[in-house]
Amino acid sequence: MRYHREKNLVIIFLVIFKTTVAQKTDKVYLSNGDIITGEIKSMKLAILNFDMDGPGIINIKWEKVTAIKSDRIFEILLRNGEVSVSKPDSVFFSLHQLHLDDIIEMVPIKDKFLRRLSGNVDLGFNYTKSSKLLQLNFGSTITYRIPKMEVNLVVNSLNTNSAGDSILTKKQDINLGAIKYFSHRLFVGSAIGWQQNTELGLSNRFLLSGVLGKALISDNHNRLLTAGGLSINGEQSLETSSYVSNLEGLFLMEYKKFYYSSPKLSIDIDFNVFPGISNWGRIRTELSVATSVEIFKDFLIGLTFYDNFDNKPPQGALSKNDFGINFTVGYKFGK
Repeated sequence: MRYHREKNLVIIFLVIFKTTVAQKTDKVYLSNGDIITGEIKSMKLAILNFDMDGPGIINIKWEKVTAIKSDRIFEILLRNGEVSVSKPDSVFFSLHQLHLDDIIEMVPIKDKFLRRLSGNVDLGFNYTKSSKLLQLNFGSTITYRIPKMEVNLVVNSLNTNSAGDSILTKKQDINLGAIKYFSHRLFVGSAIGWQQNTELGLSNRFLLSGVLGKALISDNHNRLLTAGGLSINGEQSLETSSYVSNLEGLFLMEYKKFYYSSPKLSIDIDFNVFPGISNWGRIRTELSVATSVEIFKDFLIGLTFYDNFDNKPPQGALSKNDFGINFTVGYKFGK
């Protein structure tokens, strides 16, 4: 009998402990006077993701928030480029002499590996009956974040084939990169990757790069990053089995614009320039422009335009320029 009493007490204690731990105690104060209690999931791109009992996760425009309070630790990106790891309480705001408008991004420091992941998956296709060309494309970005640092895996694949024939062209790339953030909007980044583009005569390109950059614009509706550095790669053309090593400069620009009226719309522009150093006079450029619209929660449709240029492409190239427009349907995950 005593054993059963002790067992029941242990069970009751565990239930109470679990309930206490699971309580959502973050508070958000709104401009209409309401105070809501729940769990702050994140604040990105001027949208606060907030988890409430009952309604679940809701999106709140940051401009509608007048104050926040939480006992949890967050990584907080400020307008001046400073990255802080702190509780977003009154002490934090008074110590840094900040207002809510000074916060650009806020992400909780999570213990579990999977909870640190976020990203998207996009699929698309195009078919032309007259030429019987079928084009399939896949893209995905996965981000793993820890305080003042993030790791990104980017995968893209575009295959074009004709009915009854083998694949005519391939444009594929995989890139694994890491970014470390510092004060004054400065950052350093490095990446390793692989590329293939049969239109430009490229069978394989393995590359390693490093950059130093700065965020020129960082607010709740615009992001503009620029960076410069070096890239070294080994290239194999379609007509040879050997590899050629190249040392190149690297200049990049990333711009993001987002609107959160209805529907939600974002525009992403990435532009990379690779001036040749070991192969003097060679210039390569990579341009990507992507737009997406959220049709319902976490599901998106969009258009992506790409343009790759190489004034001295590898042997077997059909052109010095490869470009295209793709329609995509996507899903985003993580907050």
